[in-house]
Amino acid sequence: MIKHIVLFRFTEDSTPEQHAGLLQELSGFPQRFPDMQRWTMGVNQSSRDDRFTNGFVIEFDDEQRLENYLRSDAHESFVRERFRPIVAERAIVSYEYAEDDRG
Repeated sequence: MIKHIVLFRFTEDSTPEQHAGLLQELSGFPQRFPDMQRWTMGVNQSSRDDRFTNGFVIEFDDEQRLENYLRSDAHESFVRERFRPIVAERAIVSYEYAEDDRG
C-alpha cells in the first residue's frame, strides 16, 4: 500500500468562498479517481505546528496507481488551475507500508 499525504495552507489573499470551493472539489476526488482508498481530509487542529491549515490522506494499492492518479489530466489541471492559485505552501509525502503495519 502507498499512503499519500498532502498538507497545505491557503494564500492570505484568497477568500473563504475559494477555500470552501476547493475543499468541496477535493472531497469529490474519491468518486472521480476510483483507485483512491481510505480518503480523509480535515482542518489542522495541532497546537504544536500551525504552518499548514488543512490536509488530506489517500491510500493506493501500489505505486503505479498513485502515479496514474498524479499524472492524469484531471489531477494535473486541478492542481494547475484550482489548487496552486490559492495555496501558499504545501508539503507532500508518499510512502509504502504493509497493511498490517501498526507503527
